[in-house]
Amino acid sequence: MKGSCSPLVLAAALVLATVACGDATSPQRAPLESRRTGGAGSEGYRPPADGVLVAGQVETFLKVREATARSLTQPGATAPLEGEEGISGATEARAAEIRAARSLSVPVEEYLWVRERILEAEAAALTAKLNADVLALLDRALSSLRDRRPSAPDDASRQILDEQIAAFEAEAARVRREAAEKEPPSVRANLGVVAPFRQRLSTVADELAQLRADAAAQASPAVAPGSPAPGR
Repeated sequence: MKGSCSPLVLAAALVLATVACGDATSPQRAPLESRRTGGAGSEGYRPPADGVLVAGQVETFLKVREATARSLTQPGATAPLEGEEGISGATEARAAEIRAARSLSVPVEEYLWVRERILEAEAAALTAKLNADVLALLDRALSSLRDRRPSAPDDASRQILDEQIAAFEAEAARVRREAAEKEPPSVRANLGVVAPFRQRLSTVADELAQLRADAAAQASPAVAPGSPAPGR
């Protein structure tokens, strides 16, 4: 599936605003340990051939993320370790997760693989919701335009409405075609595995984002009242 956003979608929103103003269950998978290769101390992880997660891996991923959040509340949590000086914010965030994984004896390579599969599933879910929202918007706009056509004052006005209706119908057909495109089997399976954890995933992601934003704000140099802003 692909995300859909176009000038016609924005126009549909404008049409509706103008009118308002004017008038799954996933299959059972093998246990987590049977899908690992090597003990917790090994980082030579070989992902399963089908690319499908198990619930235990998502649970472990959440534990690492929650441990990362706890670590960021500790004094000096954002200070780079030896050899990490000058790393970017994104790399620093990844490093914090890796430290948390190691502290819980979670194989880092497995954690990173699970992380990517979860991101794929979450992106697919977001795209499906976006397509559904866009289609709902277009359907409302089309209904509004069709209701307005009989009361159009002249042929020119009716022609404009007909052109708008045709354009929105074509856009809706395009979005439906894209929404009908199936994700790879592994992503579809992982959507089912991740679904029961979605609220917890969202909660911990929001918490980490807030903690990192707070840390960045604290790291920014304070400007004393009455002092010129930086760059002036």
